[in-house]
Amino acid sequence: TAPGLTVRFAVSGTPVELPTPYEVALLRTAQSALANTVRHAGAGRAEITLSFMDTSVALDVVDDGRGFDPSGAPVDERGDGGFGLPAMRSRAATLGGTLSVES
Repeated sequence: TAPGLTVRFAVSGTPVELPTPYEVALLRTAQSALANTVRHAGAGRAEITLSFMDTSVALDVVDDGRGFDPSGAPVDERGDGGFGLPAMRSRAATLGGTLSVES
């Protein structure tokens, strides 16, 4: 993590082994979200919760940084499938999931 950013990780529910593409997508999404937290939010703390439910898995990332208007986010920030909301949204959709942003 970046200097000055404290990250807490928690697991909710009973963990199950996921297919590798899902594990990679969850990891990359968490990394991207934390990178955005450092780059844009000016946060000092972030919490990641991985929740295992009966038929789904949820990844929640919450920080204490400044918010933004998610509807104003660029459609494609880098154009290369890298970090950013568009890449996270695409990664989730590829595996049948969704990405929602509350700010």
